Amino acid sequence: MNIFKKLKIWNNKENNPNIYSKSSLKINIKNKIVFLDQLSNLINSSIPITNSLKIISYQTRNKKVKRMVLELIEKTNQWLWLKDAFSCYYKIFSTFDLSIIEMWEVTWKIWDSIDIIKNKEEKDKEIRWKIVWALIYPAVIIVLSISMILVFMLFVIPKIQDMYKSAKVNLPWLTQSVINTSNFLQEHFTSLIIWLIWIIILFIIFKNSKYTKIYFDKYLLKMPLFWWLIKKKILSLFASSLWTLLSSWVIINKSLEIASKSLENAYYEKEVAKIIEWISKWLDLSTLMWINDITKWKENAYFPIEFSSVVKIWEQTWKTSDLLLKLSVKFNKEIDVFVKNLQTAIEPIVIIWVWLIVWTLIMAIMLPFFNMVKVI
Repeated sequence: MNIFKKLKIWNNKENNPNIYSKSSLKINIKNKIVFLDQLSNLINSSIPITNSLKIISYQTRNKKVKRMVLELIEKTNQWLWLKDAFSCYYKIFSTFDLSIIEMWEVTWKIWDSIDIIKNKEEKDKEIRWKIVWALIYPAVIIVLSISMILVFMLFVIPKIQDMYKSAKVNLPWLTQSVINTSNFLQEHFTSLIIWLIWIIILFIIFKNSKYTKIYFDKYLLKMPLFWWLIKKKILSLFASSLWTLLSSWVIINKSLEIASKSLENAYYEKEVAKIIEWISKWLDLSTLMWINDITKWKENAYFPIEFSSVVKIWEQTWKTSDLLLKLSVKFNKEIDVFVKNLQTAIEPIVIIWVWLIVWTLIMAIMLPFFNMVKVI
């Protein structure tokens, strides 16, 4: 029997249903990068893919990664293409990953695709951590402040209130306001916790639902203070992804589609989809990135002039590799500067906020004592 017929039989979904089954398995970015790094090193050492996966399965200690690798071994042993095997893990490997693997798989340069995906994940992780570190300090201070307020309101203020009642002291408005707030929290604490849980659940649903995600992502691009940072992160990843795809000779329509899905922002994906639609009508990509509405010719708020200018130069010179990569590096440097300035600006604001809370609580407790001293 012809070898191609054998392969066709092996890859038949009806004969091998298990190898095509989708898995909801999910691993974090760190473990994904480690897996890709190991796979890249082994394949670059001229070790076959199946043997490389077996070696990784022996080395890894992460149960989820080991499970994924063992399943990949089973799939590759049944003559399944690596791209098809990876596509079964839709929560781990994105459309960008699969497209890069497919592109290099047909040219027998699979090691290049693994390196490209690994480098992209590392850049994505680096940008995310920069944003997280910009927010982690104020987040910790706010959580500690709220915890302190709750402890005061639920445990300290009730005891002080009983003491004031027995002393029959006229309470200042500040003290009375704090006591009223304390009474409200004690009476409705359980209800407030339930409402808070419901708000978090609704927020998660609104954020992840395919019907509402686009509105959530659009709001992120307009969120006070952080909109610039989020926009630069998206543009940096978009420039890097687009450079990777175009320099690998992927056609412009497919490159835009894959790059937009790698951004994890539904609104940008929608904007790029409009551009792809108009490209088929033979309009320049740089022109489409400059305008927001093709009928009104307004300036595009989502693709700045520097981005569209780089694309315009690429259209005329075809030197995309240097320009888009430099633009991505430039955006990363701007993110670094913004994060440092943001941390510097937030620290005194948070300190003042905490000081005001502490001062308010202390004054609310001490003012009645001052009145008692005046009476005596």
